[in-house]
Amino acid sequence: MTKLCICQICTCGKHRCPHRPYGIIGKGDQPCAVTEYRSEFIPREVGMRESFKPDYKFQPSGVPLDDQTTHKHDYIKHSLDKARSFKPEEVYIPHGDFDSLTSYNKEFTRAMRQPIRPDQTILQSRDPFDDRTGYRSDYIHHPQQERFQRAREEYIPNQTALDSLTTHRRDFTPKDVDRTRSMKPDQQGYRSNAPFDDATTTKTDYKPWEVQPIQTHRPDEYRPNPAEMDLNTMYNSEFTLKPLTKVTAIRPTERPGVDAKFDGNTTYLGDYRKWPGGRPPAIKSQSGYEPPSMPFEGMSTYKGHYIPHDSGPQRSYKPENAAFRSTVPFDDATMYRTEFTPKEIEACPATLLDSPRSNFIHHHTEPTGHKFYQPHHELQTQYQQQQQQYPISV
Repeated sequence: MTKLCICQICTCGKHRCPHRPYGIIGKGDQPCAVTEYRSEFIPREVGMRESFKPDYKFQPSGVPLDDQTTHKHDYIKHSLDKARSFKPEEVYIPHGDFDSLTSYNKEFTRAMRQPIRPDQTILQSRDPFDDRTGYRSDYIHHPQQERFQRAREEYIPNQTALDSLTTHRRDFTPKDVDRTRSMKPDQQGYRSNAPFDDATTTKTDYKPWEVQPIQTHRPDEYRPNPAEMDLNTMYNSEFTLKPLTKVTAIRPTERPGVDAKFDGNTTYLGDYRKWPGGRPPAIKSQSGYEPPSMPFEGMSTYKGHYIPHDSGPQRSYKPENAAFRSTVPFDDATMYRTEFTPKEIEACPATLLDSPRSNFIHHHTEPTGHKFYQPHHELQTQYQQQQQQYPISV
């Protein structure tokens, strides 16, 4: 005969029997005496914890000292040769006088410029001064009305006597209570007869060790170069003095003062007016300018490089407003419909206990809280066997 408790019948893991291992036998209605601290925190025998402090011992190395430094390994002595001179074989010296005439002096010659300075005289008017402003004309002085004053009420003192009973005096009445015991610790210091332990961390960890003397490096002895020193530098040998004429200073001439009358023609009157038709005369310099004898080359870089080509109208990349239409039937098979198929969820047998739909019948309950149930089909089989053994007489 099979007997199962609620813990064994449950298939979802949410149903448990009301366990009472420490409860009083025969007192099933009393609360459970088991706590989480008693069931999980079990006392165990634990010894003294081992120290993880490393052992400070001097570990000498038997490998000999390697004095090969990075400077000795990378910077190796090489034989030095005399620097090669870059002096040109022949110096070109031009002949003739130096032409100090610039393009500015050739093309931009001195020309007289008419002054456009206005007259410095002050323009005075003979009309009387009009001191009437917008404020005086718009904001007119109006008489102000007198301010309304309310009649002052006379003070009438209260004839009732003052009630000095406050909430504090009414609620907090004196009561007979013993004096509060002082929690102040005793002023006597702690004294011990044990000898003073002066072993510090520095004394125990940092012990005197034998140190080898420092090996000093002796530099190589200086050996002078037996050859003679060449005191002639590259600047003295290449940049020699050349016979050149002194450049004449080109200084601008001082502008002389002008005693002419003031010209009242402004820029607007001088520029914006009716000009006579015809081609303007060419601006020629008064100096000895010589036009070139070669014909003018009118081919510019734009005309030479950018050649016009025959090309059609540019294709428009603007999308069409017509919507995309397809004759293929719409495929509504989503991943959810293909992979997540509906499955029947079976109810937990423990939720149907003590109900007509349950396949188990309550058998008995132990004092510890376990409820045991027996399958319904076993009871039917047992009942049929009893009928076969003891048939009913007719």
